[in-house]
Amino acid sequence: MSLPPGGWPPPQQSGPPNQPGQPFGGPGYDPHQAPPGWQQASWPQQPGPPPPKGNSLKWLLIGVAVLLVIGITVGVTLIFTRDSGDVNTTPSTSGAPSDFASAQDSGAVQVITSDPTCNSFVDINNSLADIQANGWGAQRSALGPVQEWTPEQRAQVEAVSKATRNAADQIAPLAKQTPHRVVRELYQQFIAFGRAYADSISTYVPANNGLASANVNASSALVGICNAITYGSAARSVALDPMAPPVNRADPGIAAEPQRFITTNEPACTSFQQMSDKFNADTADWQQLDSSVAAEQWTPEQRTIQMAALPFITSWANDMERVGRGSGNAVLEDFSATAAVYLRAYVAVGDKYVGTDSWLSYVSVKLNQVILGACRATAG
Repeated sequence: MSLPPGGWPPPQQSGPPNQPGQPFGGPGYDPHQAPPGWQQASWPQQPGPPPPKGNSLKWLLIGVAVLLVIGITVGVTLIFTRDSGDVNTTPSTSGAPSDFASAQDSGAVQVITSDPTCNSFVDINNSLADIQANGWGAQRSALGPVQEWTPEQRAQVEAVSKATRNAADQIAPLAKQTPHRVVRELYQQFIAFGRAYADSISTYVPANNGLASANVNASSALVGICNAITYGSAARSVALDPMAPPVNRADPGIAAEPQRFITTNEPACTSFQQMSDKFNADTADWQQLDSSVAAEQWTPEQRTIQMAALPFITSWANDMERVGRGSGNAVLEDFSATAAVYLRAYVAVGDKYVGTDSWLSYVSVKLNQVILGACRATAG
């Protein structure tokens, strides 16, 4: 059940190579999860690849396509398969709540066991990954004010910004088509932060990297949700207690113009950073464990570290849920509650853990980073 640095990935079979990552509180960190959704998911004949360690966006997004191919070759009935044809990507002319398939999803969050928009999202995401390759992640985190950019830096940022804006336009219809409001909110935040990042280029300051971080991590959380579905880990949540309904109700809003869910330095921002820092300090040894190792192969030392970390994981999930519910921010509450429930599902796997179960914790990690990125962006 280990959650290695930066991404809590599953086993390294035919997936991307292990790469050292950053600790959970750093620029690549996030955690989130959801309550029991008991729909049966198809399990592959053999475990699929885990999420990559670190913050390599290219590996992360291309890995999704690899996972789909592997799933087919082992005869898996993918949850990505739709019951009624392809997702319609033609946007509605109206932004009324009634246009959203998730408009009636107002209850407790839960682990998502199927979503008809995953295939379309993966296609868009993989295309964006081709543009965001070539070291863009490291580049953007090191950018100074726009006045200091080299011609090469400007060219790369402008290319990525254009691709991100185009991807946001293509993803907008998916926000209407998903039946899950948390998936809708992730699509909308991908759009809102991606457009805000593109808009910031002419007056860019380093704090604007938070906009890109929230955008990238929103897509990464969606990757984790879709892969947890594909590899059956999402179906491992059936034993969880149901979550409480949300305190704050999220409005679908206008799909064409979604708004950033955090625009000022809210008290919850400080709390989330403090919780992240504490969790990092409490679980330093655990974060170094190799999450590709299944429970049946743990050494006595690995098992000891693993068991010692479980109370901290549970405490962290509880704290995130508590802060989110008290924030007065409906989207923040949904993200924090979802992070909490995915963490609980991860912990609940126990001695039945296999590497692909790390997609559950990966969702949590990326959702947490959406929040932290959004908070950092307010400094600009």
